[in-house]
Amino acid sequence: MPVPSAETAAAAAAFLDGQKITASQCGGCGKEIYGIKGRYSCACGWTNPWWEGHGDLPAAETDPDWPGHVAQP
Repeated sequence: MPVPSAETAAAAAAFLDGQKITASQCGGCGKEIYGIKGRYSCACGWTNPWWEGHGDLPAAETDPDWPGHVAQP
């Protein structure tokens, strides 16, 4: 397994530092569920609407799996 560069490790640490695990009640079955920054999904199939999260979602262009993604040097 390759070892990530110092820059990659620092970027990953910065990303994880900005994440916050939150808890709520499932709107479908009532069980306590956990999500990241107010976005939830339950095993019963319920998910809360994207706009109920605690922050903006990233743009599709920043997703490395997006078909039109252009890698930044």
